[in-house]
Amino acid sequence: MKRLFLALALAALCGPASAQGPIVGPGQYVLCTGAAILAAGPTTITQIIPPSGTNAGSGKSIFICGWHITNTGATGTFSISMGTGSNCGTGTVVVVPATNVSNTAPSADHIDYASLQTTAGQNLCVTPSVATISFVVYYNLF
Repeated sequence: MKRLFLALALAALCGPASAQGPIVGPGQYVLCTGAAILAAGPTTITQIIPPSGTNAGSGKSIFICGWHITNTGATGTFSISMGTGSNCGTGTVVVVPATNVSNTAPSADHIDYASLQTTAGQNLCVTPSVATISFVVYYNLF
């Protein structure tokens, strides 16, 4: 009986449980299970991930977890953009501005979950400034 009285007394002192406030931030993380590769060579905007490629469907978004970009030349830049049409030629929006990459300092930005998302139905394109830059982009489609 003493235990029951003690439990009731503690419950009365603590008061009712507070309601949880609004959740801030993403409800679920998107993990990246794919990698798209662009070998060295192009020096113009080039589509690297179409939203309608393998295991995809029109109207999906491309989620990017990061990239690893190397350069065998002395210096160069790259940018990443999204758009529709051939090589993101329509409605092109730069999502990663021109960034330097040299043969002594590859550009790597990679985490386990997506930190960048394209608009649904958009292609993802890259633009290397020199023919010695190669890309690996980590992504998923939803």
